[in-house]
Amino acid sequence: MVAGAALMGGALFLWQRISLKPLITGWLTWLLLGFLLVFSLAEIPVMIFGMRYVGSSASGKRLVILVNVAFTFFATVYAVPFLLLTGRAGIGLALAALGMVRFAGALWFVPGGSSTGHNFRPTTSANPYSSLHNEEP
Repeated sequence: MVAGAALMGGALFLWQRISLKPLITGWLTWLLLGFLLVFSLAEIPVMIFGMRYVGSSASGKRLVILVNVAFTFFATVYAVPFLLLTGRAGIGLALAALGMVRFAGALWFVPGGSSTGHNFRPTTSANPYSSLHNEEP
């Protein structure tokens, strides 16, 4: 999130320093906002599901951390072009703030550490019904 804030700060500085003129105005601004907002929000459950799937294995924990960093940062990747193309800083910052929603969603829904919920007691039998009926093959 720090890198995202730095990138947004750099884009705002660039916008003010160079005095860029908006390339997209009027209803195209709202069309671009709608596209980026829908895409950004639709990406959240898909990525969280993918991180949960990859994180269920012991070797995937580090990959989940890396993907979560990129996933959180990518909200800013949507916000910077919107800011530079339209000049709407408030809406661009709101798009970048979706990075916090992404991070919170990953913290909430992607298990990590020892609280994975996948720590089931291993069975000693190959018969899946043996623990229910107390029978051994």
